[in-house]
Amino acid sequence: MLMLFLSQSLNLEIVPDNARAFITQVQILIIFYLVFRFNFFGLASSIVLSYNDLASVIIKYYQEDDLTYLIPFTLRLLTIIVGTIVAFLAYKQDLQKIKLQKLAITDELTDVYNQRQFRILLDREIVNSDNNNSSLGLIMLDIDDFNMYNDLYGHECGDKILKGTSAILKSIVKQNGYVCRYGGDEFAIIFPNTDIETLEMFAHNIIHKFKMVRSDYFSDKLSEKVTLSIGLSEYPNRSFTKSELISHSDMALYHAKNLGKGRVHLYQDIILQIRKNTSSDNQQLIGAFKGLLSTISAKDKYTHAHSERVSSYAVLIGKAMNLSLNEISVLEYAGLLHDIGKIEIPKTLLNKHGNLTVDEQVIIRQHPIYSENILEPLEDIDNLIDYVRHHHERFDGLGYPDGLTGTEISLGARILCVADSFDAMISERPYSRSKTTEEALSELRKYSGTQFDPEIVDIFYSAMSPAH
Repeated sequence: MLMLFLSQSLNLEIVPDNARAFITQVQILIIFYLVFRFNFFGLASSIVLSYNDLASVIIKYYQEDDLTYLIPFTLRLLTIIVGTIVAFLAYKQDLQKIKLQKLAITDELTDVYNQRQFRILLDREIVNSDNNNSSLGLIMLDIDDFNMYNDLYGHECGDKILKGTSAILKSIVKQNGYVCRYGGDEFAIIFPNTDIETLEMFAHNIIHKFKMVRSDYFSDKLSEKVTLSIGLSEYPNRSFTKSELISHSDMALYHAKNLGKGRVHLYQDIILQIRKNTSSDNQQLIGAFKGLLSTISAKDKYTHAHSERVSSYAVLIGKAMNLSLNEISVLEYAGLLHDIGKIEIPKTLLNKHGNLTVDEQVIIRQHPIYSENILEPLEDIDNLIDYVRHHHERFDGLGYPDGLTGTEISLGARILCVADSFDAMISERPYSRSKTTEEALSELRKYSGTQFDPEIVDIFYSAMSPAH
């Protein structure tokens, strides 16, 4: 309707002066509306649609040589000039608005989605997954040894690594997912409508292609050094909620980094694995243990994830020692359940920042016995309770609760001692800073023969070396 009115030329002979002035003013208002609404496109459209009216004014001026016809022409000309200025200012305003909108959803340094937008996208894709009965994949990854690069080469170098990494990730992922900066050197990639097999393929593809193209983005001194570690999980078959999807992927990433550089690790729910390998008589008990682990997690968020990692390390050692499938399964269970007795320990002690008093140490040292008591219904699982009770015994006899020495300590308990101590050292705790994987392995070797079984330390060291 506006366009039609604007395009109507005025019959200057039959339209009264007052009406002609009114119509001209309305047309000018329409022009400014179109300019505000559509910027230069609106201005160009207004000029084109007003062409007949402008041409009519000029023709009348030349026919009648009447200067009064120059008044509407000049008014229209001024309108176009002012409209051009307004269109330019409106265009700049729109650009600024677009820039602000982009800043609200993207990370300024890396130009990928920020953490706030990550959560919005994840919420949306979970709803879509539920509505379409499809899977949703999440990859969490970070740059190995990023803090070291920052310390050695400066934060400017660190920023270049982050920018280069984000550019590589966007070039690899393309339209298949959403690349987000989750925080620090950690990135998250959301893959809608992606099953677990495809997600694993994407993860390994990222590692492979990153190695191929990193020399195009990083300096010579870094091009062969910078690597990524990846953890992943999938909704709704492995992770049942948004928070689980994030925490499970993050736990898998943590595990991947602990296994070495440039690794991919898929989140495994060890409780489900235990359930598959446990007799029907004990299925109800496994459910109860899962509830207990959740209770521990509420008291001490470190314990649940720590138990899963210890279980994985114990299995790694068991396989390297060529133990039987049954022995490896018991190690897996014992690793998951070894700290279940901490449910009896006050939260203030589990998370205390300072050194423990002698009395507090006595209380903490009771948790293997508490674990034994809780696990008593599973006494028919060979050696499970023994492994859990004695995982804090030392090879030199100075451990607890029974002060066993050397091979008096069961093999499984000696394996758990190495796995448990290693993960404790590389984990960030309220009362101690985390060590690097290399520092933790060095510490194991330092106390080999005193705190730890030397043979198991050597086997674990070999299994954790980059060659593996």
